[in-house]
Amino acid sequence: MSRIVVISEALSGLSHELGGHWITIGRGDKNAFQIVEKSVSNQHCEVLLRGNELVVRDLRSTNGTFIGGKTISEAVLQPGQTLRLGTVELRLEISEPAPGAAPPETVTAPAGVSSPAPAKITESADSLKTYRVLFVDDSQAFLEVINDLLGAQAEKKWEIYTASSADKALTILQQKLIHMVVLDIGMPLLDGVQLLGIIHQKYPNIKKVILTAQSDESLRVACLANGAELFLLKPGDEDEWRLVFNMLTNVLRWSDSNDFISTLSETGLFDVIQLECLGGNSLVLEIRNHQVAGEIYIESGAIIHASTEKLAGEKAFHQLLSLTDGEFRLIPFRAPPKRTVQRQWESLLAEGARAQGQENCPGDDDETILVTRKLAARNPSLAPPPKPLPVEPPQSKALRTTTGMDFITLEELVEADSISASSQDRKGQSSDASQGSIE
Repeated sequence: MSRIVVISEALSGLSHELGGHWITIGRGDKNAFQIVEKSVSNQHCEVLLRGNELVVRDLRSTNGTFIGGKTISEAVLQPGQTLRLGTVELRLEISEPAPGAAPPETVTAPAGVSSPAPAKITESADSLKTYRVLFVDDSQAFLEVINDLLGAQAEKKWEIYTASSADKALTILQQKLIHMVVLDIGMPLLDGVQLLGIIHQKYPNIKKVILTAQSDESLRVACLANGAELFLLKPGDEDEWRLVFNMLTNVLRWSDSNDFISTLSETGLFDVIQLECLGGNSLVLEIRNHQVAGEIYIESGAIIHASTEKLAGEKAFHQLLSLTDGEFRLIPFRAPPKRTVQRQWESLLAEGARAQGQENCPGDDDETILVTRKLAARNPSLAPPPKPLPVEPPQSKALRTTTGMDFITLEELVEADSISASSQDRKGQSSDASQGSIE
């Protein structure tokens, strides 16, 4: 098996076997080949075995990538040549002839889909039923992960296209009807923020999402201001990938209305909050529908305040979380008027998930009371005669006063209905008796 071997004395013997996929090399533990050395960047370069040679691409490393003493951005390493990352030297060892592999493509079309034609093509009505999603990232290894993981989850509902540079991305956008572009920030020549501005200007109706490893609040603000619907951090495990996939699916279904992102789904808001809290981000989530409008404040991954017109704190948070229709948008963080939420976000979301399984009540006190009154106002001729009431009603189980996000059980609703109806009958009898005495 062919492998790449470290030949620097301090790390002598460190090696990694090569296959038919791109692998990343760097100091960080998320690389396929980790080299813990200060001169090596967190994600330094990526390599692909092609026949008996190694394609090497630098990933904007701090101290550079060198072949034969010359700095490179992308080049081929031959057996016997020295590859240097910072101060660490490596060598390619070919143990047996490797099968020929197709040259690395900067643009990857999904299986069963032909490569983009040189001229703009006409899209059929049937093809528009499948979303076309373009991922732009300078790491070929990351783009392979996108095809492997998200391609499997999409179940043919997505056509995934990939580009490792801005010019390749713009070429695809000219040739194909793309529904959403997912951009990395750190790219050579034209970075993701600049590319985002160009795409937003030329293709304002395309959904745009930033997916990056750079957690920087100033970058988040710049990207959201330049047309990005979401600013997400690259996932670290399968659970986070699932959340990212759900969020991207929701973005594809959103339509814009007065700067808000509409078509609020039951899972969409849960996923947005979970991803933002997992990423340790700071922002304000504005939510509204035809009845309720409110805000959820997230600071450094913690939910610190929520408010609607009538509620504040956890009750407001759960009321907003329970909405299944309406619109929401992410805006840069600003300090709330006060901190009204102290619990961990995991506990708040878990409670919200349990509440989703119950029957939701309307969003304010007046409407909740109206539900009870509506049941009490039945036809007197069909109602059974009232039972004698005790002098003092039993106090073992007091009625609960409901507020915005409280839930009434069926048992409590029936009990409230019975007492309300009996109360109405007693009032009617008292009124009749009073009128009789007057006469």
